[in-house]
Amino acid sequence: MGVAAFYRWLIRKYPKVQSRVVEEKSSNFNGIDIPVDATKPNPNGVEFDNLYLDMNGIVHPCCHPQFKEAPETEEQMMLEVFKCLDRVFNMIRPRKLVYMALDGVAPRAKMNQQRSRRFRAAQEAEEKEKERAKMAEEVFQATGVKQPEPKKPWDSNCITPGTPFMELLAKSLRYYIALKFNSDPAWRSVKVILSDSNVPGEGEHKIMDYIRRQRMMPAHDPNTTHVLYGLDADLIMLSLATHEPHFRILREDVSWADALSKPCRNCGKLGHFTNECRGPGQDTPSHDPGEQPFVFAHIDILREYLSYELKPTKALPFPFDLERAIDDWVFLCFFVGNDFLPHLPSLEIREGAIEKLVGFWKDELVNQSGYITHNGDVDLFRIQPIMDKIGELEEETFKERKRKEDDRERQRQRNHNRNQINNEARLESAADEMAAVAAANARRQRETAQKQQADANAKNFAAASILKARLAAAAKPEDKAKEKLSTAKADEASDDGEDEIMISGSNDAATTTSAVKRTAEERDQEETESCNEEEAVATHAKLAKVNLSDTEMAEPPAKQLKFESEQNGSNTEQLDGAAPATEDEVETTDMGDAIETESVMDTSEVNNETPAADEIVDPVKFHEEGYKQRYYGLKFNIAASDKEKVSKIVEHYVRGLCWVLKYYYQGCVSWGWYYPYHYAPLASDFQDLDMFDASFELGAPLRPYEQLMGVLPARSRHNLPQPFSPLMTSQDSPIIDFYPTDFPLDLNGKKHLWQAVILLPFIDQKRLLDEVQKVYSQLSPEEVARNERGHEILLVSSAHPLYESLCDVYTSPDADKKVPLSPRSSDRMSGTVSCDPRYVPHTKCESPLHDVDMNDIEDDRSITVFFHQPEPGTSHNAVLLPGVKLPRRALTSGDIEFVRTGGKSGYRGGPRNSRGENNHDYGHFYRQQGNDVSADRGRGPRRYDEQGNLTASYQQYHQQPMGRGRGRGSSYRPRPPSQIPPAVGHSNSRPSGYTPFASRHGRSSAATGPSQGGSTYRGSSYRRHTANRNDARNEQGYDGGKGNGYRGGYRGGYRGHGRK
Repeated sequence: MGVAAFYRWLIRKYPKVQSRVVEEKSSNFNGIDIPVDATKPNPNGVEFDNLYLDMNGIVHPCCHPQFKEAPETEEQMMLEVFKCLDRVFNMIRPRKLVYMALDGVAPRAKMNQQRSRRFRAAQEAEEKEKERAKMAEEVFQATGVKQPEPKKPWDSNCITPGTPFMELLAKSLRYYIALKFNSDPAWRSVKVILSDSNVPGEGEHKIMDYIRRQRMMPAHDPNTTHVLYGLDADLIMLSLATHEPHFRILREDVSWADALSKPCRNCGKLGHFTNECRGPGQDTPSHDPGEQPFVFAHIDILREYLSYELKPTKALPFPFDLERAIDDWVFLCFFVGNDFLPHLPSLEIREGAIEKLVGFWKDELVNQSGYITHNGDVDLFRIQPIMDKIGELEEETFKERKRKEDDRERQRQRNHNRNQINNEARLESAADEMAAVAAANARRQRETAQKQQADANAKNFAAASILKARLAAAAKPEDKAKEKLSTAKADEASDDGEDEIMISGSNDAATTTSAVKRTAEERDQEETESCNEEEAVATHAKLAKVNLSDTEMAEPPAKQLKFESEQNGSNTEQLDGAAPATEDEVETTDMGDAIETESVMDTSEVNNETPAADEIVDPVKFHEEGYKQRYYGLKFNIAASDKEKVSKIVEHYVRGLCWVLKYYYQGCVSWGWYYPYHYAPLASDFQDLDMFDASFELGAPLRPYEQLMGVLPARSRHNLPQPFSPLMTSQDSPIIDFYPTDFPLDLNGKKHLWQAVILLPFIDQKRLLDEVQKVYSQLSPEEVARNERGHEILLVSSAHPLYESLCDVYTSPDADKKVPLSPRSSDRMSGTVSCDPRYVPHTKCESPLHDVDMNDIEDDRSITVFFHQPEPGTSHNAVLLPGVKLPRRALTSGDIEFVRTGGKSGYRGGPRNSRGENNHDYGHFYRQQGNDVSADRGRGPRRYDEQGNLTASYQQYHQQPMGRGRGRGSSYRPRPPSQIPPAVGHSNSRPSGYTPFASRHGRSSAATGPSQGGSTYRGSSYRRHTANRNDARNEQGYDGGKGNGYRGGYRGGYRGHGRK
């Protein structure tokens, strides 16, 4: 249903409604897969009779899944559907019936929404193709390589009645059911009803129609347990509308998938939750997104919540009826949105709209003579006071919404600025660390070079000494004087720190001396360059901090630098053009411009990624004066002062509310009605509602091809027979205006595109049908068969008690004769059956999936017949059936108080202190009306009965004197200390300020400090286990182990206090 965030709101307000499903997995032994044995008892502790499957909630996730690759072919999609059906069946393990319902042709009111969704999906697909083609062209221009033509994506719009895909799906489901009947023992005892897409009606509403009709038959078991699988939020409303107390909704845990799609806060990886992370660098097992867990939504617990939520605090002039109150609650929820009407502008679930409506309803109920609704009919006179109150608060609601939006925007800006400051600090720190690391690397490289140069110099000196000795030995006597002079000069130069050696002699000696001199000069130059390079590295690292983005800081700077050095070698050797300027010079010349430029760039990027609130233009400006004139002028193109036209819009909307309630409680009352506007009227204009006519004309559903022509865009025309294509594409087509390729989207004050209103022209049904009728003569027999209205089919295995009686149907000479089912052999199911002309008993079941190795079933031990719903002759009565046994209460007093105070009170959760048996804080309950704390603990009867009325047994119980097993009465008197028996194992000494109170016989009490209504209770188990610690306890008074004024302890009705 089109109620954004309704289910999330529901489980937050009523937390016990949802529970995790216990699922048994298949096992593997020595490489052999052992499937789940569904014949065993259900691991959830309850056995279910009927399982209803809204198949569109299965087909869509299987055909285009969110967390894994989509199947390549449609036959592979069928196998994914089979796997999902196996999993759901093994979880629920129904014992009587499986009802599979595919969406058929919907009422005209729903077709408008389907049309908007499909046109928008086609528009998004076209935008993606254009973007992909543009990127391929850019790659070709840059590289000269032409990209391969991408495969045409699968069109999800084919999941619509009348398409070849839906025909394949229906055949595949028939084959799957027969396969399970012949291979799985758990299926042999159940009946299966298949309602494919050729049967008119939405899947979930076909299921509800079956339940309503069965409830009106005398053979129906009122204690039948139902489980409905589906993802739509309107299933909550539909389940409540059946007034079947044993009802659960099965759905996937969407919050689990959302949490799993986010990276871990510890290691940044996907696939596991933060509380499961083993730490960065560790291998944490990942969850399979395809194995998303399931949850139950308990309708019986929701009914119990509503029994407390909807009961007025003031006395009513008529008896309180929970069933009627629930019907009114369902109707009130329609105001915040549904699949058929836009929600009122002043009502948003996130702003407490449902709470406001319920509060107004409770206030006005005491002034009314009855409830708003009855069996799907609405008393418009009784809804008028509620709409008046909503209208009075409309202007204030808009102003409060604007104030909260401004607060959120200011907080977002503060968070953005704080994050920006933190990012700059991180960048500064990273740059400093990188500069330090780079300088250290340069220093290490210089030291290494110096050491290498020193070793080379030592070798050169050794070679020079050897050469000098050789030259001296070969020198002539007349040259010795010169040699002495040269040696003296060399020693003098060496003493002055020079590395240059002047040796005269042979050419080899001159060459060696020259080489030594060049080496020394190069070393001096390298030392100077190395020093300059160290300064350049530091300067480059400082400059680098203005180029670092948030994504570059995913790893610590040291790791980044280490990784870069490993990939590119030494950083100092790779710095080209690094000027040997000082850091101060760089900062005063280029850093200012660099930082300023980068800062401007960062701001523009942030603004592009996260647009500010004022960038979303809202021309209506509800928070300003004159919003009503702007709203009707812009949205409806009328003047707000034109009361007649505004009243006409309100009348259409009120008729829509009545239509929706009838649809939920009695079935479709008009196939042709629809709301002819894109927007809802303002609540302040709901005047004189009781003057509106809420009658409808039933009409007839469209045929599949007629619906396809009304909801599909021209881009999806391949799902229709070819003769229909010119009507959608040719400029000469009389209905070409029904298929625009470009259409406006109105955000209507919202911030996301999926929330936008799609402004498509409404279909003129008469024009459409006139043109479609002209094409029917051009269709083939196979195409004509896809356009026929179908029947629901009933399938059973040969092991079922119904099998023999269904075989007799095919032996009757009258093939169209309807044979009633026997309640004894059908598990009390009512209805009639007739022959299926497409089925021949005792033959093979052909497989439509040969390409995926699904073979024919040669010896099919099942039977198929047409199933016809019973015709009770009266409308459905929305009450509990006689003989129903209500489920046990699931809510505690803490849960009830949590609801009554809006989550501001009521104990929920585990122990508050170290001890778990006697430390709950129930003190506030004794100041509230209607608590049942004593009854929850097994002491006394409950204060209220199932209908919320005060019980006589409670009053009688609490009027009796105090004693064992009794509550506090009017004769209560404190007992004197002399009559209180001493505590076993405790000291008899009492601290000053001790005040006794009347405890139960055989128990004692002790406390210190001032007390209110008595002192803290010392339970007998405490005395028995703490005898060795009595002195310490007596000094401070037992208060749960902390001695800080423990709130609670005595479980009979007092709130003791220890020492402050």
